[in-house]
Amino acid sequence: MGKSRPSAPPVPDPNQLIQQDAAQNRITQFTPYGNLLFGSVGDQGQFVQGQVPEDGSAAAFTQETPFQNQLRSQQEAIGLGLATEAGQQFDQLAAQTPFDFTQGLPEYSFQNATNLPAFQSQLPGAGTVQTSLNVPQLPTLPTDFEDTRRQVTQSVFDRQLGLLQPEFTRQRDQLEQNLADRGLPIGGEAYNQAVDRLDRQQGEQQQRLAQQADVAGGQEASRLFNMASSARGQLFREAAAQGEFGLAGQQQQFGQQAANVAQQNAARQQQLADQLRRNELNNLSRQAQLNERMGLRNLQFNELAALLGGPQIQQPTFFAPSAVNTIGANQLAQSAAGNAYNQGMANYGSGMGGLFDLAGSLGSAYLLR
Repeated sequence: MGKSRPSAPPVPDPNQLIQQDAAQNRITQFTPYGNLLFGSVGDQGQFVQGQVPEDGSAAAFTQETPFQNQLRSQQEAIGLGLATEAGQQFDQLAAQTPFDFTQGLPEYSFQNATNLPAFQSQLPGAGTVQTSLNVPQLPTLPTDFEDTRRQVTQSVFDRQLGLLQPEFTRQRDQLEQNLADRGLPIGGEAYNQAVDRLDRQQGEQQQRLAQQADVAGGQEASRLFNMASSARGQLFREAAAQGEFGLAGQQQQFGQQAANVAQQNAARQQQLADQLRRNELNNLSRQAQLNERMGLRNLQFNELAALLGGPQIQQPTFFAPSAVNTIGANQLAQSAAGNAYNQGMANYGSGMGGLFDLAGSLGSAYLLR
Protein backbone atom coordinates (compact mmCIF):
# COMPACT_ATOMS: atom_id res chain seq x y z
CA MET A 1 0.00 0.00 0.00
CA GLY A 2 1.35 3.45 -0.93
CA LYS A 3 1.19 6.57 1.10
CA SER A 4 -2.13 8.44 1.20
CA ARG A 5 -2.47 11.88 -0.45
CA PRO A 6 -2.07 14.68 2.20
CA SER A 7 -4.93 17.13 2.81
CA ALA A 8 -4.53 20.89 2.22
CA PRO A 9 -4.67 23.11 5.35
CA PRO A 10 -8.03 24.85 5.91
CA VAL A 11 -8.43 28.47 4.79
CA PRO A 12 -8.84 30.76 7.88
CA ASP A 13 -11.96 32.87 8.25
CA PRO A 14 -10.97 36.60 8.14
CA ASN A 15 -13.87 37.66 10.40
CA GLN A 16 -12.90 35.07 12.97
CA LEU A 17 -9.28 36.28 12.91
CA ILE A 18 -10.43 39.88 13.40
CA GLN A 19 -12.60 38.93 16.37
CA GLN A 20 -9.76 36.92 17.94
CA ASP A 21 -7.32 39.81 17.47
CA ALA A 22 -9.80 42.30 19.03
CA ALA A 23 -10.54 39.97 21.96
CA GLN A 24 -6.85 39.42 22.75
CA ASN A 25 -6.14 43.19 22.77
CA ARG A 26 -9.04 44.21 25.07
CA ILE A 27 -6.87 44.36 28.22
CA THR A 28 -8.61 45.51 31.40
CA GLN A 29 -6.69 48.22 33.33
CA PHE A 30 -6.98 49.31 36.99
CA THR A 31 -5.67 52.70 38.19
CA PRO A 32 -6.26 54.81 41.35
CA TYR A 33 -8.14 57.35 39.20
CA GLY A 34 -10.43 54.92 37.36
CA ASN A 35 -10.63 51.46 35.81
CA LEU A 36 -10.98 50.55 32.14
CA LEU A 37 -13.29 47.55 31.78
CA PHE A 38 -14.26 45.65 28.64
CA GLY A 39 -17.45 43.80 27.90
CA SER A 40 -20.60 44.08 25.80
CA VAL A 41 -23.91 45.95 25.66
CA GLY A 42 -26.80 44.17 27.36
CA ASP A 43 -30.40 43.88 26.29
CA GLN A 44 -31.39 47.02 28.19
CA GLY A 45 -28.42 49.04 26.96
CA GLN A 46 -26.42 48.41 30.15
CA PHE A 47 -22.73 47.51 30.31
CA VAL A 48 -22.00 43.79 30.87
CA GLN A 49 -18.40 42.98 31.74
CA GLY A 50 -16.92 39.81 30.29
CA GLN A 51 -16.58 38.08 26.98
CA VAL A 52 -18.57 39.44 24.06
CA PRO A 53 -21.23 36.97 22.83
CA GLU A 54 -21.26 36.05 19.16
CA ASP A 55 -24.23 38.27 18.37
CA GLY A 56 -23.32 41.03 20.87
CA SER A 57 -21.72 44.47 20.53
CA ALA A 58 -18.32 45.15 22.15
CA ALA A 59 -18.16 48.00 24.69
CA ALA A 60 -15.67 49.71 27.04
CA PHE A 61 -16.54 51.29 30.42
CA THR A 62 -14.59 53.67 32.66
CA GLN A 63 -15.32 52.81 36.32
CA GLU A 64 -14.72 55.31 39.12
CA THR A 65 -12.77 54.11 42.14
CA PRO A 66 -13.70 54.74 45.80
CA PHE A 67 -10.95 57.36 45.87
CA GLN A 68 -12.64 59.24 43.03
CA ASN A 69 -16.04 59.06 44.74
CA GLN A 70 -14.60 60.50 47.94
CA LEU A 71 -12.74 63.21 46.04
CA ARG A 72 -15.88 64.13 44.13
CA SER A 73 -17.87 64.51 47.35
CA GLN A 74 -15.21 66.84 48.73
CA GLN A 75 -15.15 68.82 45.51
CA GLU A 76 -18.92 69.25 45.55
CA ALA A 77 -18.81 70.52 49.12
CA ILE A 78 -16.06 73.00 48.24
CA GLY A 79 -18.04 74.04 45.13
CA LEU A 80 -21.10 74.81 47.26
CA GLY A 81 -18.95 76.89 49.60
CA LEU A 82 -17.44 78.81 46.70
CA ALA A 83 -20.89 79.40 45.23
CA THR A 84 -22.11 80.81 48.55
CA GLU A 85 -19.03 83.04 48.87
CA ALA A 86 -19.36 84.20 45.26
CA GLY A 87 -23.05 85.00 45.78
CA GLN A 88 -22.24 87.14 48.83
CA GLN A 89 -19.50 89.00 46.96
CA PHE A 90 -21.82 89.52 44.00
CA ASP A 91 -24.46 91.04 46.27
CA GLN A 92 -21.85 93.39 47.72
CA LEU A 93 -20.63 94.42 44.27
CA ALA A 94 -24.18 94.92 43.02
CA ALA A 95 -24.84 97.39 45.86
CA GLN A 96 -21.75 99.39 44.88
CA THR A 97 -21.07 101.49 41.79
CA PRO A 98 -20.33 99.21 38.80
CA PHE A 99 -16.69 99.01 37.83
CA ASP A 100 -15.98 101.05 34.71
CA PHE A 101 -13.15 99.55 32.66
CA THR A 102 -13.16 102.41 30.17
CA GLN A 103 -12.78 105.29 32.62
CA GLY A 104 -9.88 107.51 31.61
CA LEU A 105 -9.22 105.67 28.34
CA PRO A 106 -8.79 107.66 25.11
CA GLU A 107 -11.83 107.84 22.86
CA TYR A 108 -12.08 105.64 19.81
CA SER A 109 -10.99 107.44 16.65
CA PHE A 110 -12.98 107.05 13.45
CA GLN A 111 -12.06 108.11 9.97
CA ASN A 112 -13.12 111.68 9.21
CA ALA A 113 -12.80 112.81 5.62
CA THR A 114 -14.78 116.06 5.83
CA ASN A 115 -11.69 118.22 6.08
CA LEU A 116 -9.93 116.61 3.10
CA PRO A 117 -10.00 118.04 -0.43
CA ALA A 118 -12.62 116.46 -2.66
CA PHE A 119 -11.64 113.86 -5.22
CA GLN A 120 -11.42 115.13 -8.80
CA SER A 121 -13.20 112.72 -11.14
CA GLN A 122 -13.82 114.94 -14.20
CA LEU A 123 -11.36 116.97 -16.22
CA PRO A 124 -12.18 120.53 -17.37
CA GLY A 125 -12.78 120.60 -21.09
CA ALA A 126 -13.22 116.84 -21.38
CA GLY A 127 -15.77 115.73 -23.97
CA THR A 128 -15.06 118.60 -26.43
CA VAL A 129 -12.54 116.70 -28.57
CA GLN A 130 -12.89 117.44 -32.30
CA THR A 131 -14.12 114.29 -34.01
CA SER A 132 -14.78 115.55 -37.59
CA LEU A 133 -13.31 118.02 -40.12
CA ASN A 134 -15.22 121.06 -41.34
CA VAL A 135 -14.61 121.19 -45.12
CA PRO A 136 -17.38 123.33 -46.69
CA GLN A 137 -14.85 125.08 -48.97
CA LEU A 138 -13.80 121.89 -50.80
CA PRO A 139 -14.88 121.69 -54.48
CA THR A 140 -17.48 119.07 -55.31
CA LEU A 141 -16.49 116.19 -57.55
CA PRO A 142 -18.68 115.25 -60.56
CA THR A 143 -20.76 112.16 -59.99
CA ASP A 144 -22.39 111.79 -63.45
CA PHE A 145 -19.25 110.93 -65.44
CA GLU A 146 -21.20 109.94 -68.59
CA ASP A 147 -22.93 113.33 -68.82
CA THR A 148 -19.61 115.12 -68.28
CA ARG A 149 -17.99 113.10 -71.05
CA ARG A 150 -20.91 113.67 -73.41
CA GLN A 151 -20.77 117.40 -72.87
CA VAL A 152 -17.02 117.53 -73.42
CA THR A 153 -17.27 115.30 -76.52
CA GLN A 154 -20.03 117.44 -78.04
CA SER A 155 -18.04 120.58 -77.37
CA VAL A 156 -14.91 119.16 -79.04
CA PHE A 157 -16.92 117.86 -82.01
CA ASP A 158 -18.73 121.16 -82.56
CA ARG A 159 -15.45 123.09 -82.37
CA GLN A 160 -13.68 120.80 -84.88
CA LEU A 161 -16.72 120.69 -87.19
CA GLY A 162 -16.90 124.47 -87.11
CA LEU A 163 -13.31 124.57 -88.34
CA LEU A 164 -14.01 122.08 -91.17
CA GLN A 165 -17.36 123.49 -92.32
CA PRO A 166 -15.85 126.33 -94.49
CA GLU A 167 -13.68 123.74 -96.24
CA PHE A 168 -16.71 121.53 -96.88
CA THR A 169 -18.58 124.51 -98.38
CA ARG A 170 -15.60 125.45 -100.60
CA GLN A 171 -15.29 121.87 -101.86
CA ARG A 172 -19.03 121.82 -102.75
CA ASP A 173 -18.88 125.12 -104.61
CA GLN A 174 -15.76 124.05 -106.51
CA LEU A 175 -17.39 120.72 -107.52
CA GLU A 176 -20.59 122.38 -108.75
CA GLN A 177 -18.56 124.93 -110.79
CA ASN A 178 -16.47 122.15 -112.28
CA LEU A 179 -19.56 120.15 -113.25
CA ALA A 180 -21.20 123.23 -114.78
CA ASP A 181 -18.06 124.01 -116.80
CA ARG A 182 -18.10 120.49 -118.14
CA GLY A 183 -21.71 120.91 -119.27
CA LEU A 184 -23.16 118.30 -116.94
CA PRO A 185 -26.70 119.25 -116.06
CA ILE A 186 -27.90 119.41 -112.39
CA GLY A 187 -29.83 116.25 -111.53
CA GLY A 188 -28.06 114.18 -114.16
CA GLU A 189 -26.48 110.82 -113.47
CA ALA A 190 -22.89 112.03 -113.72
CA TYR A 191 -23.76 115.10 -111.65
CA ASN A 192 -25.44 113.05 -108.93
CA GLN A 193 -22.55 110.55 -108.78
CA ALA A 194 -19.98 113.32 -108.29
CA VAL A 195 -22.06 115.04 -105.61
CA ASP A 196 -22.76 111.71 -103.83
CA ARG A 197 -19.03 110.87 -103.83
CA LEU A 198 -18.22 114.23 -102.25
CA ASP A 199 -20.95 113.74 -99.62
CA ARG A 200 -19.55 110.32 -98.68
CA GLN A 201 -16.04 111.71 -98.33
CA GLN A 202 -17.25 114.57 -96.14
CA GLY A 203 -19.43 112.12 -94.08
CA GLU A 204 -16.43 109.86 -93.49
CA GLN A 205 -14.44 112.86 -92.33
CA GLN A 206 -17.27 113.78 -89.93
CA GLN A 207 -17.29 110.20 -88.54
CA ARG A 208 -13.53 110.29 -87.97
CA LEU A 209 -13.99 113.69 -86.38
CA ALA A 210 -16.72 112.26 -84.08
CA GLN A 211 -14.46 109.34 -83.06
CA GLN A 212 -11.57 111.67 -82.32
CA ALA A 213 -13.93 113.95 -80.38
CA ASP A 214 -15.16 111.00 -78.32
CA VAL A 215 -11.59 109.99 -77.41
CA ALA A 216 -10.65 113.57 -76.70
CA GLY A 217 -13.82 113.99 -74.64
CA GLY A 218 -12.90 111.03 -72.42
CA GLN A 219 -9.39 112.32 -71.97
CA GLU A 220 -10.60 115.83 -71.27
CA ALA A 221 -13.23 114.59 -68.75
CA SER A 222 -10.59 112.47 -66.98
CA ARG A 223 -8.23 115.45 -66.91
CA LEU A 224 -10.90 117.71 -65.44
CA PHE A 225 -11.85 115.10 -62.82
CA ASN A 226 -8.18 114.58 -61.85
CA MET A 227 -7.64 118.29 -61.52
CA ALA A 228 -10.75 118.69 -59.32
CA SER A 229 -9.80 115.63 -57.26
CA SER A 230 -6.23 116.87 -56.80
CA ALA A 231 -7.44 120.30 -55.72
CA ARG A 232 -9.97 118.76 -53.32
CA GLY A 233 -7.30 116.42 -51.89
CA GLN A 234 -4.91 119.28 -51.35
CA LEU A 235 -7.54 121.33 -49.54
CA PHE A 236 -8.58 118.28 -47.50
CA ARG A 237 -4.97 117.61 -46.43
CA GLU A 238 -4.58 121.22 -45.37
CA ALA A 239 -7.79 121.03 -43.33
CA ALA A 240 -6.68 117.72 -41.78
CA ALA A 241 -3.31 119.19 -40.85
CA GLN A 242 -5.06 122.09 -39.14
CA GLY A 243 -7.32 119.62 -37.30
CA GLU A 244 -4.34 117.53 -36.17
CA PHE A 245 -2.59 120.62 -34.92
CA GLY A 246 -5.69 121.58 -32.93
CA LEU A 247 -6.02 118.03 -31.55
CA ALA A 248 -2.36 118.00 -30.51
CA GLY A 249 -2.82 121.23 -28.60
CA GLN A 250 -6.01 119.96 -27.01
CA GLN A 251 -4.30 116.67 -26.08
CA GLN A 252 -1.44 118.52 -24.44
CA GLN A 253 -3.87 120.65 -22.45
CA PHE A 254 -5.84 117.55 -21.48
CA GLY A 255 -2.63 115.81 -20.30
CA GLN A 256 -1.68 118.78 -18.14
CA GLN A 257 -5.15 118.88 -16.59
CA ALA A 258 -5.03 115.11 -15.96
CA ALA A 259 -1.65 115.46 -14.22
CA ASN A 260 -3.02 118.21 -12.01
CA VAL A 261 -6.06 116.13 -11.07
CA ALA A 262 -3.84 113.09 -10.33
CA GLN A 263 -1.64 115.17 -8.04
CA GLN A 264 -4.67 116.51 -6.16
CA ASN A 265 -6.09 113.01 -5.71
CA ALA A 266 -2.68 111.66 -4.60
CA ALA A 267 -2.40 114.41 -1.99
CA ARG A 268 -5.89 113.63 -0.70
CA GLN A 269 -5.09 109.90 -0.56
CA GLN A 270 -1.89 110.58 1.40
CA GLN A 271 -3.74 112.77 3.91
CA LEU A 272 -6.41 110.09 4.26
CA ALA A 273 -3.75 107.41 4.87
CA ASP A 274 -1.99 109.57 7.49
CA GLN A 275 -5.24 110.21 9.34
CA LEU A 276 -6.15 106.52 9.20
CA ARG A 277 -2.75 105.57 10.64
CA ARG A 278 -3.13 108.04 13.51
CA ASN A 279 -6.58 106.63 14.30
CA GLU A 280 -5.21 103.06 14.25
CA LEU A 281 -2.40 103.96 16.66
CA ASN A 282 -4.86 105.69 19.00
CA ASN A 283 -7.21 102.67 18.94
CA LEU A 284 -4.32 100.24 19.55
CA SER A 285 -3.24 102.29 22.57
CA ARG A 286 -6.79 102.25 23.94
CA GLN A 287 -7.09 98.48 23.42
CA ALA A 288 -3.75 97.83 25.13
CA GLN A 289 -4.76 99.88 28.20
CA LEU A 290 -8.14 98.14 28.34
CA ASN A 291 -6.48 94.70 28.17
CA GLU A 292 -4.11 95.63 31.01
CA ARG A 293 -7.00 96.72 33.25
CA MET A 294 -9.00 93.58 32.53
CA GLY A 295 -5.91 91.43 33.10
CA LEU A 296 -5.29 92.98 36.53
CA ARG A 297 -8.94 92.51 37.53
CA ASN A 298 -9.01 88.89 36.32
CA LEU A 299 -5.79 88.19 38.20
CA GLN A 300 -7.48 89.12 41.46
CA PHE A 301 -10.41 86.77 40.77
CA ASN A 302 -8.05 83.96 39.81
CA GLU A 303 -6.07 84.38 43.00
CA LEU A 304 -9.28 84.30 45.06
CA ALA A 305 -10.49 81.17 43.26
CA ALA A 306 -7.12 79.49 43.81
CA LEU A 307 -7.24 80.25 47.56
CA LEU A 308 -10.84 79.05 47.97
CA GLY A 309 -10.68 76.12 45.58
CA GLY A 310 -9.66 72.52 46.27
CA PRO A 311 -8.07 69.68 44.38
CA GLN A 312 -9.69 68.74 41.07
CA ILE A 313 -10.75 65.22 40.16
CA GLN A 314 -8.12 63.86 37.84
CA GLN A 315 -9.24 62.15 34.70
CA PRO A 316 -8.03 58.55 34.42
CA THR A 317 -5.13 57.97 32.06
CA PHE A 318 -4.74 54.56 30.50
CA PHE A 319 -1.57 53.27 28.93
CA ALA A 320 -1.51 51.60 25.55
CA PRO A 321 -0.15 48.02 26.06
CA SER A 322 1.70 46.24 23.32
CA ALA A 323 -0.81 44.81 20.88
CA VAL A 324 -1.18 41.03 20.72
CA ASN A 325 -0.64 40.11 17.06
CA THR A 326 -3.01 37.18 16.73
CA ILE A 327 -3.27 37.69 12.99
CA GLY A 328 0.52 37.35 12.66
CA ALA A 329 0.44 34.15 14.74
CA ASN A 330 -2.27 32.75 12.49
CA GLN A 331 -0.21 33.69 9.45
CA LEU A 332 2.80 31.81 10.84
CA ALA A 333 0.62 28.79 11.62
CA GLN A 334 -0.92 28.94 8.14
CA SER A 335 2.54 29.22 6.58
CA ALA A 336 3.82 26.23 8.58
CA ALA A 337 0.77 24.17 7.58
CA GLY A 338 1.30 25.15 3.95
CA ASN A 339 4.95 24.14 4.08
CA ALA A 340 4.00 20.80 5.64
CA TYR A 341 1.39 20.28 2.95
CA ASN A 342 3.87 21.09 0.19
CA GLN A 343 6.44 18.71 1.70
CA GLY A 344 3.79 15.97 1.99
CA MET A 345 2.79 16.48 -1.63
CA ALA A 346 6.43 16.27 -2.65
CA ASN A 347 6.86 12.98 -0.76
CA TYR A 348 3.60 11.70 -2.19
CA GLY A 349 4.70 12.54 -5.72
CA SER A 350 8.09 10.90 -5.15
CA GLY A 351 6.41 7.71 -3.91
CA MET A 352 4.04 7.64 -6.84
CA GLY A 353 6.98 8.08 -9.21
CA GLY A 354 8.74 5.06 -7.63
CA LEU A 355 5.64 2.90 -8.06
CA PHE A 356 5.41 3.88 -11.72
CA ASP A 357 9.08 3.01 -12.24
CA LEU A 358 8.58 -0.38 -10.52
CA ALA A 359 5.53 -1.09 -12.63
CA GLY A 360 7.49 -0.26 -15.76
CA SER A 361 10.33 -2.62 -14.79
CA LEU A 362 7.93 -5.50 -14.09
CA GLY A 363 6.22 -4.93 -17.44
CA SER A 364 9.54 -5.09 -19.27
CA ALA A 365 10.55 -8.31 -17.53
CA TYR A 366 7.25 -9.92 -18.47
CA LEU A 367 7.75 -9.00 -22.14
CA LEU A 368 11.26 -10.49 -22.19
CA ARG A 369 10.08 -13.85 -21.00
